Amino acid sequence: MAKFDVLALYGVNVDFAYFNIFELLDVLSLKDIVLKSDRVASLVKKHGRKHRIVSIAIRQVALYELKPFLDSKFLSYDSSFQELSFGQTDNERRYEAEDKFLLICFSLALGKSIVSIKHLKNTEELAKFPREFFVKGKSLYQYFRQILNDNTRDYVLSYKEGKLDARSESPSDMERQESAQAVTSPKLIDTPKIEGVPFAKEVETALLLMNQGVQLIREEVGDALKGKALNLTKVAGFCQKLSDSYDRNPYALLAVRHIQNSDQYVAQHCVACAILACHLAKALQLEPRYVQVISMGALLFDLGRFKLPEAMTKKSGKLTEAEFQLTRRHLNFGETILASAENVPKVIYQMLWEHHERPDGAGYPQGKAEDEISVYGSIGAIVDAYDSLTSEQPHKAPLTPVDALEKMSRESGLAFDQKLLSLFKKSLGSVPVGSCVQLNNGRLGFVLTLNSQLQPALVRQVYSLSSKSFIAPIDLAINQNSDIWIVNIVLPSDFGLTFGRHLYI
Repeated sequence: MAKFDVLALYGVNVDFAYFNIFELLDVLSLKDIVLKSDRVASLVKKHGRKHRIVSIAIRQVALYELKPFLDSKFLSYDSSFQELSFGQTDNERRYEAEDKFLLICFSLALGKSIVSIKHLKNTEELAKFPREFFVKGKSLYQYFRQILNDNTRDYVLSYKEGKLDARSESPSDMERQESAQAVTSPKLIDTPKIEGVPFAKEVETALLLMNQGVQLIREEVGDALKGKALNLTKVAGFCQKLSDSYDRNPYALLAVRHIQNSDQYVAQHCVACAILACHLAKALQLEPRYVQVISMGALLFDLGRFKLPEAMTKKSGKLTEAEFQLTRRHLNFGETILASAENVPKVIYQMLWEHHERPDGAGYPQGKAEDEISVYGSIGAIVDAYDSLTSEQPHKAPLTPVDALEKMSRESGLAFDQKLLSLFKKSLGSVPVGSCVQLNNGRLGFVLTLNSQLQPALVRQVYSLSSKSFIAPIDLAINQNSDIWIVNIVLPSDFGLTFGRHLYI
């Protein structure tokens, strides 16, 4: 049997609006194990994956694989538990993960979507009742298996007796009707679907958001220095706008992140980190509320840098030991700003205090190591470093996105969480948005978008190597043109190019 880790469900969205057995297997990380089992493999070979008997067999095998965990001890029922606490303690994280696990088991047993189960079942039956089985010496596995048997017995018997007609080989009419209602009913949809828009259109909104974010940061810091409380509502609203823009076209925000102005570097860095955190949270397929709070944490974790002496933050030479120690104090300054607001999620504090910690224990302020660092702190460390490495600062020149990721990869497991960094690197593609590339036609351009395989798709050509001069910007879909390809990645500053300047056409 597979060893199941329930904490893997923490922060994962399981509110599926339709029943899809393969989606459930994916979220449980059981797909390969179940589909390769002798029973399921035999039925798939005979009927194909869409036959209803295959779905039933998969559900039976999946529950069997989960049997060791189902018959172990769960946390006691807590009527005061609220998911929106953002997992402030280890027990809260585990409790949320267990709740989601139980919902998935109900879905497996009933053959219904989780959204519909929440509407059909009361809270006690979903959360309290199953948690009492271990204490009472009962088998939770047998409970769910009995539900599954009761809901499929007639069909299984008919199948064994060869009494099924062709209509029975696919999901039942009731299942199809439920799926359609779950997808279309406004009562079951939390947020409206956001339609995608072309890069050229969304980049205008993204540019506006970048400016609004910089203004928001400067206003909040200004108010904080006057003794006013941080306006967390404004911050949350802005991060929701970032998320919405990302959903319409993710490459627009990833592109405008490269806009730089040394006079506003810290504020721009804050917004850029929020954009990258939003990207990574979505790559992790986290629920919208986690995407928002992680983006908020990234937007706010460097606010304390505004309290550092300006001459020091713009110093081009190496910092003295005293200056370095003062730089570390930006965490304390940042906490002071956060403390001015009420009900700040713990996630934001974790990102503030842990984005300079390292898995090898060599970080600050506490020298935490490995699992002592929360996933939120690890996300903060990755987005903070990547934006810093790819941004021009008084004390250093920027790296190309590819060079930055290669540099970070050399410190994987030391300075950065290995799994998160691997996902981050993969999610940005082999040639990330914003990369300056040399094409085989003798021109230089910037990567604007990627295709579904995360390879460069749209490149904005801006410079001719043959004439050594700027050209009128020309967008070229290289993924649709087999005659044009990338031959090299270059540092734009070597040719006097600045990506931000070419986004305004």
